[in-house]
Amino acid sequence: MSLLKYTKMPFSFHEGWDQVFAERPSVLKTFLFLVLPFSMIAPAMLMYAGNHHASAYLMDPSLERWKAVALTFFVGELLTVPLMGVMIRQVAAVHKLTADFRDTFLLAAIVSIPMCMSSLGLAVPDLWTMIGIVVLGFAIAAALLYHGTYHVLELKDPIQAQALSAEVFAAGALMWALLAGFVLLTLMR
Repeated sequence: MSLLKYTKMPFSFHEGWDQVFAERPSVLKTFLFLVLPFSMIAPAMLMYAGNHHASAYLMDPSLERWKAVALTFFVGELLTVPLMGVMIRQVAAVHKLTADFRDTFLLAAIVSIPMCMSSLGLAVPDLWTMIGIVVLGFAIAAALLYHGTYHVLELKDPIQAQALSAEVFAAGALMWALLAGFVLLTLMR
């Protein structure tokens, strides 16, 4: 799929979604070619920020601590995507909708991309700019989740997609906040 199609996915129920879900890649393929590569961005950026401008974030831990946090964050990201796939499936089941784990995992992987990309904000040695980039990543992830939920669960009502995606996003945001909180608390010690 082209990058141009991906950029339309947060704004459309079909543009890009039809192509992605027509291919229906396996969970393993999605993990190896989507989740794993994008999950490496945040740990790499944590290492970069720790090595180049940690003081801009009002922290000055040792490089060894940055490495430990980056590794833990990487493992956390790898676990979060399948958990979100399960969460999407469970929320659908509560609303008497069926969804294949392959599809919900793919949706969770796609939704995680802006969050992973937002870690590029760590390249900027300014706390508020970095926070703005993370908030933008959250907003794009929410839009992807909304439009993707509509498509994956084959909904007819956008309001139902909004309600379901809000439930899933709340749980996902909580998981991400806990992971980010862990990073901050570990680095502040």
